[in-house]
Amino acid sequence: MRFAWIRSIQEPEKKPSSRPIDRFALVTYNVVWWIPVAATVTGLVSYTVGLFGFLSITAVRAAVNAYRNNVMPVDAAMSFPLRSP
Repeated sequence: MRFAWIRSIQEPEKKPSSRPIDRFALVTYNVVWWIPVAATVTGLVSYTVGLFGFLSITAVRAAVNAYRNNVMPVDAAMSFPLRSP
């Protein structure tokens, strides 16, 4: 919400620069989140290990998103590679 409000009062939207390494980081960041789920469903790890893996990755993602949403300036946050698309 904060970003949408700030963008609405600023000049016309500029597209953030997207480097290949940033796109790779974004895809990797989102794929890693699904690894404990896929490993649990396929039987590679137990439900307990899968749950704790998923919860730990989710906690890291929550911390990164809280930092992005509350601390970073809008221009930096829109090009931050560790975000959900």
